[in-house]
Amino acid sequence: MTIDDLTRPRLAPWIIVHRPMADGAPRIVERPGENPLRVSADVGTLLSAFDGERDAAGLAAALGERWTPELVHTAVDKVSRLGLLASDDTPAPKPERRFVARSWTALQLRIIQASQVLDPVRPLLTRLSGRVVLGTSLAAILLGVLALAVQHETVAAALGRPLPLSSALTIWLGLGVVTLIHELGHGATLTHFHGRPGWLGVMLFYLTPACFCEVTDGWRLAKPRQRVMVALAGVITHATVASVVAVAGLLLPGGDLRTTVIAFSIATYLTAAINLAPWIKLDGYLALMSYLDIPQLRDKAMADARGWLGHVAFGTRRPAPQLARPRLAVPFGLLCIVFPVAVLYFAVTRWGHQLANFGATGAALKLLLIALLVGWLCRKTFVVLRNARRSGAGVLRRTAVIAVVLAVLAVLFGGIRVHDDRQGGYVKDRADVLLALPPGSDPGSVPAGDSVVLERKGLFFTTDVGSARVGGDRPENARVPAEALIPFRSDSSVDAVVIRLDAVQAAQLDDVGAATVPGGTTPLGLWLLQEHVTSAWRTIFGK
Repeated sequence: MTIDDLTRPRLAPWIIVHRPMADGAPRIVERPGENPLRVSADVGTLLSAFDGERDAAGLAAALGERWTPELVHTAVDKVSRLGLLASDDTPAPKPERRFVARSWTALQLRIIQASQVLDPVRPLLTRLSGRVVLGTSLAAILLGVLALAVQHETVAAALGRPLPLSSALTIWLGLGVVTLIHELGHGATLTHFHGRPGWLGVMLFYLTPACFCEVTDGWRLAKPRQRVMVALAGVITHATVASVVAVAGLLLPGGDLRTTVIAFSIATYLTAAINLAPWIKLDGYLALMSYLDIPQLRDKAMADARGWLGHVAFGTRRPAPQLARPRLAVPFGLLCIVFPVAVLYFAVTRWGHQLANFGATGAALKLLLIALLVGWLCRKTFVVLRNARRSGAGVLRRTAVIAVVLAVLAVLFGGIRVHDDRQGGYVKDRADVLLALPPGSDPGSVPAGDSVVLERKGLFFTTDVGSARVGGDRPENARVPAEALIPFRSDSSVDAVVIRLDAVQAAQLDDVGAATVPGGTTPLGLWLLQEHVTSAWRTIFGK
């Protein structure tokens, strides 16, 4: 950037300074490929005046007595650091891409501008009464909860009995459709408040398929209450759909169809509740950020938490807090740091259990996911140590912190013991009952005489239905009904390691079900290694 660029500043042609949507609304500076900036009215007016013709004195004269050439010079210097000014050495932004990889935990595929979908009904959306829509939704949610209470027997079956595999696919596809409607709910609410939603698409968010709708234009809304409504519109949409489906279940005859409908309703309610979590970039966080009127609340809270951790652990100087209440910001920031780790672990575990049914290929993909998670944690650790070094933490202090952390991990992974239960299923074969373990399981982990709990596994809960003991016959590889290893009824079969069971005791035993072999206790670290690595390795290499 040359001296002339700073002397006679000109706004880059790709930078857009949006005018306030109403009195009291903030001014937003739109930057391609970056988060929008919220600026004061004075700064917005100054940016709009950067035409490349006037110098600091001319700009100060045009802007009024509140501005002086010195203030203009200071503002120009700050604006130039943000890349908002045009210059010969400032490259034009790259065209918007359809596929955006913000990180390996957030992969987005942009499909269509949401405004293109909603513009045909924009006049209707802007005229709708927000209070009427909200009141109707809340009434529907109340009716849905009452409908579930009336159908408590069907709810119990949906929660604790295996559904057909076709029902699982129907529920999964239905949740995908409702997620799309959820995102359109965000866009429709923003449209109601005269905003313009951005891209609509699909994404892989913390290894979980999802949809998204960009509503950053919501920051232009004058009232925080309006931004909160935009943020919560998806949750309300989810809960409303769940309630309508629950009421529809009252009209259906008993059987798998009604149970599937109720299971879908419950899953939709749970999805709505999960979206309220404020420690990750879901609707609950966006609503909290909008209510507090603090852009990038999560990033600022995590910065305060990292500053506190650096001060406590490495003795570095604690930076000035970015949020007004550090006593609240630090715990919130710590939760924002830890929560994604837990989400990723549960996502990897869930995918790992599903991939285990696909033989060596699935096991290899499971190990790849684990490697990504471990690599991500190692990178985060490296960044912490690097920042501590740059902040002046000495070698001895860093070494001591590493030693303490390793000691704590050793105590946790070695001192905490977990029950090493073996999960599998059972199959009635003529007069015998066979224990079925997933492929790659170590038969030596279930020696003869071990007790076995026979179970009925549903979509959400598991019920004990009997007991048995591991027989003395030699384990064999065999094909068993898939529903022995998955919580759904299916006509397909899968590979398994089978062992005959003795001393079966059950009042009423289904032909196929789940089974658990209670084990002893194992150190947490060894259990994690066996659960997630050793079994996959054995599936691939047979050792």
